[in-house]
Order: sequence, then C-alpha cells, then structure tokens
Amino acid sequence: MHSALNSREQSAAPAKRILIVEDERIIALDLHDALVELGYDVVGIVSTSDEAVSKVGQCQPDLTLMDIRIKGSVDGIQTAALLKQRHSLPVVYLTANADHATLTRALETEPAGYLAKPYSPRSLHTTIQVALRRHAAERALVAANAEERRRFEMRSSELLALTERLKAEAYLDSLTQLYDRRFLDELLGKQLKIAEREGHALGIIMLDLDHFKKLNDAQGHVAGDKVLRAVGEFLSSHMSESDVACRYGGEEFAVIVPGASLVDTLTFAERLRAGLQALRVELPKTVALTASLGVSAFPEHGMEPELLLSAADGALYRAKLTGRNRVIPAPV
Repeated sequence: MHSALNSREQSAAPAKRILIVEDERIIALDLHDALVELGYDVVGIVSTSDEAVSKVGQCQPDLTLMDIRIKGSVDGIQTAALLKQRHSLPVVYLTANADHATLTRALETEPAGYLAKPYSPRSLHTTIQVALRRHAAERALVAANAEERRRFEMRSSELLALTERLKAEAYLDSLTQLYDRRFLDELLGKQLKIAEREGHALGIIMLDLDHFKKLNDAQGHVAGDKVLRAVGEFLSSHMSESDVACRYGGEEFAVIVPGASLVDTLTFAERLRAGLQALRVELPKTVALTASLGVSAFPEHGMEPELLLSAADGALYRAKLTGRNRVIPAPV
C-alpha cells in the first residue's frame, strides 16, 4: 500500500535521493529496503563522518538519514552540522534512547526531523516528506529574500544614480550645459586635496572671449547666447575624461586639468585658443571668435583654490592687456 501511494506521489518527478549514515549494518539494510519500497533512491550506506562527507560531495543527495551515534570520533550531530554548513543539506536524525544533553545538541543543528527507532514505513515516509517539503519551503524563502534584496539594491543603486544625476544637473549652466561656478569651487577644493595627497600636479585655465560685449551690442543677446552655447560645446568636446570645463560667469570660462603640470596646461590652453580661433558660429553674420587665456598650476601658484584661480585670472587680464588672443602663464 505504501509503495502504491508513494509511486503515485513521485511518478511526476525523479525519485528523491537519500543517503543513510548508520553504523548498525542490519538497521541500515532494513532502512535501505524500506526506502526502496517507498520509491526513494538510496545513494549509499556509510557508517562514519568522513564517509558521509565524501559521499555527499560525490552524490549530492536530497536528504540524509543520520544516526546520532556513529563510528569514529565525530558523531552524527557534528557531521550533520558540517553537512548543513557545506551543502545546506537537510538531515533527519535516527534516535533510540538519546539523553537530554544529546538531544539538546542535536536541536542546535536545526535538523529537518527526528525518526525514533524502531520506525514504521509510514512514519519513515511521513518524516522524510515533511523534511523535504520544509527544506524546499526554506530554500524558496531564501531565494525570495535574495531576490527581494537584489531588487532593493537595484532600486537603491538607481536612486543613487538619479540623485547624482539631479545633483549634477543642479550644478549645470542651463545655457552652455557646462558646470557652473558653484561646482567649480566645490570640485577644485577636492581635486587639490587629492593632488596634494598623491603628489600630482594640477592645472587651471581661465578663458575669456574677446570683444564679446561688442558682439552682443551689434547682433543682440540671442546671437550672444548662440555663441556661448557653441563655446560650451567646443569645450565639452575637447575635455578628457578627467578634465572639467565650467562657465565661470558671463563670457568667462574655467578649466580644471588634473595631473597636468604648468607646461602641460599651457600646451593644452594653446590648443583651446587655436581651436576657438578656427571655430565659426553661423549668425546673421558669421562670427570668428578669439579668446584670451590665463594659466596657473599647483603647486607653483599655491595650494588653495582661491590662490590658483586668482593667479590664472591675473594672467588672463595680462593676456587682454597685451593684445588678446593669446595664452599667458601666471608668474612663478
């Protein structure tokens, strides 16, 4: 009857694989025959902890029937704890007359069930089925929790990315789509600390469009805005991954060049000047642009943001005074 009942239950799925850990040979064989009769697949009979660990690694059973007292210095309780830790394997203890202390130790391993000797086929089958279903439910819960944690982490990551994007957008100049002066002041302080700690150089370029007021007066603010947008696009396209261009105010721009020496920054500034001179902006009348640039660098011109910006701005002013459309370094 039990065999017929079990065959109906398990016909739709592969037979569950059971490992027997029992040092009494007669009991083990009797258990084997009962399990086979119930439709289970017995992957082996072992009598020591080492054999059990090895067999589980080889056969990966669905459940282990573990006698609490087995051969060797490592008992069934210690073996069950080891199997659960390594393989998350459900264990049903086989017990006879265990004392209170032993049962307390067994309980601490959170077994999937207990089976008292002597057992009946019905109690054997019921205990195994309850243990397997409980284990499946626990694994499903763990998987669900892991999935929920993954989704939470994903949502947190997306929220963080959105926060960073909104923060970045809050620092963007709406006309040029470059970062604004507030961002420059915040970033420059951080970059200088990194440069000082790592022993790296850092360059600053201040750039001002020549005769911009005349252009605004002659062609209007709409034309002036178009020029500023074109300059913003030009600067963005010429920045490396670490360089940062900002609109400092009006027609004045600033560029932070991490890792660049004074000479490197002067070379970069000259490329920007030449590129702007070649830039053409289509207005009612095509406009050719020029710019004056001043350059400073850490550590030559100081370790504070205000000192570097002031040095670069002073050099920019001298570039204006000496004819415009040129790059001037701050004096060292």
